[in-house]
Amino acid sequence: MSGCFPVAGLRCLSRVCRGLVREAPTSPSPTASAARLLRTLAETPPADVYLPGNWSWTCQRLWPWPANQPLPGRLAPRPLSLAPSSSSSSCSSSPRSQDGGMAAQGAPRFLLTFDFDETIVDENSDDSIVRAAPGQRLPESLRATYREGFYNEYMQRVFQYLGEQGVRPRDLRAIYEAIPLSPGMSDLLQFVAKQGSCFEVILISDANTFGVESALRAAGHHGLFRRILSNPSGPDARGLLALRPFHTHSCARCPANMCKHKVLSDYLRERAHDGVHFERLFYVGDGANDFCPMGLLAGGDVAFPRRGYPMHRLIQEAQKAEPSSFRASVVPWETATDVRLHLQQSSVKGTPVPKASWLPRSPSRER
Repeated sequence: MSGCFPVAGLRCLSRVCRGLVREAPTSPSPTASAARLLRTLAETPPADVYLPGNWSWTCQRLWPWPANQPLPGRLAPRPLSLAPSSSSSSCSSSPRSQDGGMAAQGAPRFLLTFDFDETIVDENSDDSIVRAAPGQRLPESLRATYREGFYNEYMQRVFQYLGEQGVRPRDLRAIYEAIPLSPGMSDLLQFVAKQGSCFEVILISDANTFGVESALRAAGHHGLFRRILSNPSGPDARGLLALRPFHTHSCARCPANMCKHKVLSDYLRERAHDGVHFERLFYVGDGANDFCPMGLLAGGDVAFPRRGYPMHRLIQEAQKAEPSSFRASVVPWETATDVRLHLQQSSVKGTPVPKASWLPRSPSRER
């Protein structure tokens, strides 16, 4: 187990060992006991422990969750049935609560999560804003300050430099608004909007709220997203754009300012507290940091990695190393039309489309 395991994993492993010692004398199967304890920690980790996706996969391999039982906070998946493409009505079947009763009227059945850079938009927005710099280039002395895993701190210095050069938030907003959407993305977002309350849509991005919201408003899609989870940004007391980290975490794989597994996990926990439990999760992304939340996806869920990008490559590597470790269907996309067609075809067939085959391509850079 690599990546996130060292800190959180060792803490949890010590708890498992202590629990196994207590249970072993009366347990007919020590292996099952250990697996059961691992499963418990994966579902409800102690407050001071963050469990990453690959650790959760290990627990699933040791003690697979029964196929006919939903994971905590999730509903048992049913056939995917969406509203007709020409209709704005809600889902054709009423959602149910976790205990099997009827859920609140209009409760969403599916959670659809998007990345932003090189997913919703077809550029890396942090590269795009360099066009506001003198000569459309950052000085080498500034670029040399970047350290792997601390990209947010680097971008704070970039925004500070741009402000010192006279670049104001309105100048940056104009750049964000001009970034093109990925091919087919506008049609996909319009399709999702027509499904009424079928989907709850959120965005998790390591960019910044100012840029993401500027781009979405300009494209006319801001209202579709229930929550935009990104690094806080906005004008400071001097009128310059300032950037802050989203949170802190203990995941060794992700940048210091954001772990998308934790962001999505916290959101699911928050919605479960509100009484909202999703039948399926759909995740559309492209970057290496979009791989970490894949540990939250289960059977019936769908991962949409952009073909040939880091997220796609990491999923392929995980599949090759341990085929049973990834339960969700994987549908690579080249344009957002691929995502829309998959959702449409699934609604017609009443069941998720089978897992797509792998057709690797050279990866591109994305955070």
